[in-house]
Amino acid sequence: MKKFLSVFPMLLFSTFLLNNQLIKAEEPTIKVLELKTNKIIAEAQASSDFDKYGKKAIKSINNVTVEANPLPKEGFLIKMSFTKPLLVKNKWFNDLVNEVILIYQPKYPKSGKVVLYTDENTPMFFDISYDLKDLSEELKIE
Repeated sequence: MKKFLSVFPMLLFSTFLLNNQLIKAEEPTIKVLELKTNKIIAEAQASSDFDKYGKKAIKSINNVTVEANPLPKEGFLIKMSFTKPLLVKNKWFNDLVNEVILIYQPKYPKSGKVVLYTDENTPMFFDISYDLKDLSEELKIE
């Protein structure tokens, strides 16, 4: 019994630390990948302010991307996890999404692309007419 009482606090503390690490790992984040170098160049904590950029980009979807290879050679992929799942419903997509990937080319700031994943984890590419310049400045990637 004495052994249990001496080990119990350590066990409790270890459990607490492990749970904190798991919670931190699940917190939504934003990552920016530079396509030319294929490296993550910026990270940020997701917030409702960043959610607004993602929601506006999704609302500006105007077409399904028909290019064989929709990824440009230069530019950025901005992977945004939402703080709350978002229902996206339009004529091409109807599903809840937890994250969005924005394809941003500084040369063409008002014509990017959005990648949404279906519940089967299939990526769908869409053209958008949303200026991503404000988001890129917020993330300090230009």
